[in-house]
Amino acid sequence: MKISGKKVAEEVRNELKNRIAKLEESGITPKLAIITLGPEGAWETYVRNKLRVAEELGITAAFINLADADEEALIKKVQEIDEDPSYHGIIVQRPIPKEFNRERVVNAISRAKDIDGFREDSRFKVPVWLATERLIKESFKELSINKPWKDLSFTIIGKGETAGAPAAAELKKMGVNVHVIDSKTQDPDQLIKASDVVITSVGKSRIVNATNLKKGAILIGVGTHTENGKLKGDYNEEEIEQIAATYTPTPGGVGPVNLSYLFSNLIDAAIHAT
Repeated sequence: MKISGKKVAEEVRNELKNRIAKLEESGITPKLAIITLGPEGAWETYVRNKLRVAEELGITAAFINLADADEEALIKKVQEIDEDPSYHGIIVQRPIPKEFNRERVVNAISRAKDIDGFREDSRFKVPVWLATERLIKESFKELSINKPWKDLSFTIIGKGETAGAPAAAELKKMGVNVHVIDSKTQDPDQLIKASDVVITSVGKSRIVNATNLKKGAILIGVGTHTENGKLKGDYNEEEIEQIAATYTPTPGGVGPVNLSYLFSNLIDAAIHAT
């Protein structure tokens, strides 16, 4: 069964519109800064989608392209915006140049405006995790699963800072025994095959397939890549649709829900700032 992220995203955004309307009654319009670096091809699609959703919701979004700025110029700009009370959230769009100190860049944003949730002491959870959690809950609802999460077997494929690592950390906080697979993992297919819930965040084709997925598993696809100009996920949907109990498509799965929760964090930040 396919779990539509578009439907869930629409539900979240309708809730956000009501919250934004209440803020506007108090004379507050949520405002976001999106800062980019490096070649446009690396971030253009992601930024365009953020700007589109911001416009849909009536949020002010400032797009700031620093192009080939060095780390000091980036930090200076982030701190300048962070000190401006009219801004409620700041995003430094990935990818960040490899030579930059990523932790320093992340921590240049105050915890109150870190709507990506990347600071260790951030007020916010990482939106990709919030999207993943919501889609798992939607799957449980569709399948009438009432078991505690800790009674199920979870596996995360990939441990990147924006998806796999935050998901693993949040599941562990919930008391879930989660397996994390990376390039050094021995017998990864065996771990996948034994899992009730699989979250894959690699960005390569057929990471999960008909031979390594357990019948009746819940499959959440976070990783994406491009093939022949089309956005693809970590599995072939036609290959696994008769094996997985539920799965998220790419596109139209985690992505739109992730965006919705990013803006939910922004609204929370605006409320906290009042």
